[in-house]
Order: sequence, then C-alpha cells, then structure tokens
Amino acid sequence: MLIAPGKWLGKGSVLLQGMSIGQTVSVDLDVTEQADGLTVTGKLSLGEQAAHDLSIRIVPNEVGTYTLDAFLAGTRLDGVGKLESEPHLGLLWHERELAHVSIALFALPRGFGCRGFLREGETVRTWEIAFASKQVAVGGDNVVSLARRRRR
Repeated sequence: MLIAPGKWLGKGSVLLQGMSIGQTVSVDLDVTEQADGLTVTGKLSLGEQAAHDLSIRIVPNEVGTYTLDAFLAGTRLDGVGKLESEPHLGLLWHERELAHVSIALFALPRGFGCRGFLREGETVRTWEIAFASKQVAVGGDNVVSLARRRRR
C-alpha cells in the first residue's frame, strides 16, 4: 500500500470547475497502523482559510478491497478502495448523496500523489497533491557530521 505509517506533508492545488487558477492546498497527516487497519488523522488547509480536521479509517474487508470512512470538516463520507496494486483507486460518498468523491493514488520518487474529484450538488472540484515523508530534524551540541567537506 502506498500510504505507509508515519508523518506526511502534502502540497498541491484545488481547482473549481470553470476556474483557470487553483487554490493552494496543504495537508499535514499522521498515519498510524492498528491490528485491523490504518488511521489517518491531520489538518487540511485550503488557501488562506482556517485548517480543517481530517480523519480517515482504512480497513481491509472480506472481498479483497478496503472499507473507507472519512471525516472532513464535520462531514462523514463512506467508501471503498482498491489499494493493494495499481491503479490505487477510491470512491467515497455522503449517505444522503450530497457529495461524491473519487481518488487515485500513485507513486512518486519521494512519496505518493493523490488526484481526485469532488462533486457536491452542482459544484465540481478537482485536486492534485504530492505527499512526502515529514522529516524530523535532529540537532544538538553533541551531534557531529562525519561527512567530508571541501576546503575553500
């Protein structure tokens, strides 16, 4: 599966149907693994708006796919995904059919990417986000570099 446990940072854009320039989107995720599946929690920021809470539960089911439960900004979406082999696909929907979401995940040299569509009423949005592992910098007075450096 492309989504591995750890901390992930995502940057990309969201485009509203009819627009030529998208809004920036940034995502900060923490992926944890439990015995029955993965839990993805984090924050999603769109443009200058306040960050929204994001939570996704990914659990393998008995038919070889994954059950998806997502919460974004207080809205719950249920879904199904094929996440073991390419193409990695997911479909999510609101129980009263207020929204439908399709996603595709793909490998990148330093992480994974996510493309998708959201249809909410008559509004259609599309996005592209590149995710990279969040590196925690380690430093201190007792840390030395063993790398050779060129003298000038």
